[in-house]
Amino acid sequence: MRVEAPEMVPCERVNDSDEELALNGDLWALKDRAVNLLDTCADQVDAQIKRSQTK
Repeated sequence: MRVEAPEMVPCERVNDSDEELALNGDLWALKDRAVNLLDTCADQVDAQIKRSQTK
């Protein structure tokens, strides 16, 4: 049995305006955005894996 890889949906991208956070020294806010982005991507991957397993 061959399992096809699920189609990946692009996750949210970091906006150009986020570079201003680093320039302003607000690295904690940038870190929080990065953590939220990783969580969002991980949730999407988990959901796609579950969908592919139920087919």
